[in-house]
Amino acid sequence: MRYARHAVEWAEFSLRLRGLSTAAVVAGALVWPVTALPYDRAEAYQTPPDTARAQVDAAMPHLAPILAQFDTHSFFEDRDALAVALHDLQEGLDDTARPTPYEADILLGFAALHLSHRMLPEAQSFLNAIPDAAQLQERGDAHLTAQQLGRREALVAALNGFDAAPELTLEGWPDAPLFKALHLIARGSHNAAGPYLADALAILDDYPPALRDATMLHLFSGAVESGTWDIARTLAMRLEGQDDSAQGAGYRYLLGRAASAAGDPVAAFDNYAVAAEGRDIWAQRARLALVDLGRSTGTLTTADARHLLQQTRTLWTGGSLGLETLKRLAALELSERDRMAALVVLADISRLYPDTPESEAASVQASALIDAIYQRGFAGDMTMAEFFTAHRRIVGEFRFHAGFDAYAEQFAEHLADYGASGLAAAEFASIRARMDRRADDLARDPQSDTTAISTMLRARDRVRLKHAQALLDGGQLAEAARLLERQNTAPDRDLHDQYNLLQAKLFAATQRPDYVLRTQMAEPTTEYLRLHAEAAFALGEWSRAHASYEALLRQAGHEMQMHDRINLLLSAHRSGDQPRAREVIRSFPDLEEHLTALAEGLTAELPDVLPLRDDAARQRIQSADTALQQLQAAGGGGIP
Repeated sequence: MRYARHAVEWAEFSLRLRGLSTAAVVAGALVWPVTALPYDRAEAYQTPPDTARAQVDAAMPHLAPILAQFDTHSFFEDRDALAVALHDLQEGLDDTARPTPYEADILLGFAALHLSHRMLPEAQSFLNAIPDAAQLQERGDAHLTAQQLGRREALVAALNGFDAAPELTLEGWPDAPLFKALHLIARGSHNAAGPYLADALAILDDYPPALRDATMLHLFSGAVESGTWDIARTLAMRLEGQDDSAQGAGYRYLLGRAASAAGDPVAAFDNYAVAAEGRDIWAQRARLALVDLGRSTGTLTTADARHLLQQTRTLWTGGSLGLETLKRLAALELSERDRMAALVVLADISRLYPDTPESEAASVQASALIDAIYQRGFAGDMTMAEFFTAHRRIVGEFRFHAGFDAYAEQFAEHLADYGASGLAAAEFASIRARMDRRADDLARDPQSDTTAISTMLRARDRVRLKHAQALLDGGQLAEAARLLERQNTAPDRDLHDQYNLLQAKLFAATQRPDYVLRTQMAEPTTEYLRLHAEAAFALGEWSRAHASYEALLRQAGHEMQMHDRINLLLSAHRSGDQPRAREVIRSFPDLEEHLTALAEGLTAELPDVLPLRDDAARQRIQSADTALQQLQAAGGGGIP
């Protein structure tokens, strides 16, 4: 290419500009013909004082005559001529009031030259070296003319317009309709752009080919999407004759859009298919249009649409089109009720496009899907294997999603109820790790209030105790003991009772009944009363065991287990409360008759008139021992 062959020339040109300040080299504006400048009088130029205020109200001229000074095929020659002129001019200038009006004209010429060849960043670099009207007014400097400031503003507006920058205030500028249309098209307001298209095309016709050829496709897009068909036909005929593969996909895509609007799906498909073979943004639009067309006409199955969208997703990521691809894929999965597949896509939308309305909507949809999946799992509508797989996939994408830990905690409890205590313990450990990170962030945040901190502490204690319970259920006693070494941090009575219950269970499991008796619960549960009674029974503290079993009976009532009732009988007997022991025996409706007789024999009162003979005493002891053994067998529990 010609530009590549002259790379060395460009470097040499940069060196020739070393006499200008760095700021001036990277800036620019518009141009008068170089030959018209009186360079021999540059050092004597002074701006008349009475023109200072007029310069602020600069008129923006039509750009076509200024850009037309440069021939399409003589870029390097024009550039070199400007460089030489600038070098010669600077020989007789001092360092005050730079750039001078003559320097400004040359810099404006550089900017116009590069703009005429659509070298937008280079043109901007020259414009940046020239102060605008506001800067001049701020520093009380009026050495540039109103015409120069007007040309600068026109070039700046053109650069912003061709670069799809935010809209500028362009009232009174002859070229405004072109850039108004381009701005509206760029932001998708095609109908609003329609009224400007005819004037925009007329203005563009006078611009150099590099600008005209690259802009017609955008105007064609605005004409097709707004239904301005007379302009669309004119632009289509011009684009048809262009040998520009870079715009081919856009042209064919827009022809497809026009065909679709005209109710010709076959022609639309043909044009989309050709456009889809490209690699630019128009090709991606064509791929999405093919999917939309196939779905709307019923010619594309769900499986094929999913395959095409997944393939399209890999071909184009980021930007609005990447988002549109994900939105279509999510909608397809939702329509097919594939909740897990939809969740994966929604997670990508939230991750790749944060702080957008689409991200917020995806988060709301994901929350609803997550709730539906867990409710199905908890209700038993999924097998445990399916539920576990779904949970693991949700963890991978949504573990930091608002409200997820509540589902995770309930899921861990579900695992524990199912008997998978090891998996439950692992889930609780993961939840605790996330909570610890959030608690650390909360503690470091000076704006955290006491309510939030208290809530977090209570939640951490609750999950830690559930984790310890799962470890106890799984026989991981050492790990459970490590968790219970730390007291609760939140002043919560219910959690304090839960902690003491777990302590009692741990001491019972590790054969430390004396430690069980040291624990206390403000509101003892049936389980705790049983642990407390069994510990006293194991230690032979019969009165204490009797009292604990009585408390258990009062709480459990008819639901009291046989083993507990037998231990109640024995503790009453051994504590010397024979009347209570007989009452307990008579309350055993499910004891067989011979066991009842044995139990009554155990508590029968003996006449105290005569002392027992040795053989009678031995017989009494033997009968009692036999009765104890049979009661033990009936109750299924151990009797010391």
